[in-house]
Amino acid sequence: MRTFFPSESCKATKLKAVNPQSWIQAERGTFSKFASKSPSSIESLIKVREPPIVPFFKPVDYVEILAHIHEELESCSLEERSNLYLLQYQVFRGLGEDKLMRRSLRAAWLKASNVYEKLIFGAWLKYERQGAEIISELLSSCGRCATEFGIIDVASELHANESPRFRGIDMLSDNHISRIVSFQIGLEKIVCDRQKFAGLSIPFHAMLYGCFVESSFEDINLSENNISPSGMRLIGDFCITGSLNEAPSSLLLEILVFANKFCCESLKDACDRKLASLVSSRQDAVELMECAIEENSPVLAASCLQVFLHELPDSLNDCQVFELLSNASRQHRSIMIGPALFSFYSLLSEVAINTDPRSE
Repeated sequence: MRTFFPSESCKATKLKAVNPQSWIQAERGTFSKFASKSPSSIESLIKVREPPIVPFFKPVDYVEILAHIHEELESCSLEERSNLYLLQYQVFRGLGEDKLMRRSLRAAWLKASNVYEKLIFGAWLKYERQGAEIISELLSSCGRCATEFGIIDVASELHANESPRFRGIDMLSDNHISRIVSFQIGLEKIVCDRQKFAGLSIPFHAMLYGCFVESSFEDINLSENNISPSGMRLIGDFCITGSLNEAPSSLLLEILVFANKFCCESLKDACDRKLASLVSSRQDAVELMECAIEENSPVLAASCLQVFLHELPDSLNDCQVFELLSNASRQHRSIMIGPALFSFYSLLSEVAINTDPRSE
């Protein structure tokens, strides 16, 4: 014969019915027993494991989605290919196929339709190969990945025809208008060729050859336009030679602001490219990126972006870089990253999550 013993709950119910005071004291004892334990010891009693985070794209049917991507690659435009290769990369990541992942990234880099995608996917390849120093050295020795890891000449990639230039308007032939004009900056006078200077922009053409009173002046005061005598002298030389001589970045920034203010597109483009060649460190990139956004300078912005991408993941730990990339408005993002927003933030998200899964 089996003997049955009353359970704890049955005993508690019986005690409560017979002697309520004893039941209350027993319950208080139980509560005080658990209350005396530390939170860590209470948590150790809970044996439920937290569900793992799987940050990979895992479609239900891998074959179907890969076949669909392949069909799209056969018929899509050149501008869409890199994003399709990025989707293919995410599928292979869900499968854990490292070699196929890198092949998709390399294809995205090779099929990049603009310099921004080249920068992003080149940096992504560099980031994916971190920790594989031996393989990287072997590939670098044969020149295979030097272009992926190296710095791109952004100025040569963003051609001049992407920045519209003022090509001048037929100058009025008037014998009474002097061919020489002097711009007074403070106490100094900078002599310039009137026709060449008027060719910088429509506003200057209107001022020097239009119906403004300055068209009859030989001396024009420009002291209130935040341009120094050295800057104006450099602009006068640019009007004749079409190029900017060696100048410090502070003077080039001054000329860039002046050119943007008076719509001097050729001068602005030359200044933009000159400043882009001077970006050599992360701090330079932070300071010049702010100016590039303010003055809408795409070449300078892309050069600064390249520095941030080349130093991933360390650059994301820089508070200044983080503020620039996370708090940028829609217009500022278009200047910094152009049309490659999706791939750019896909890369940043992956780097941030790999560094800290709780990253925002």
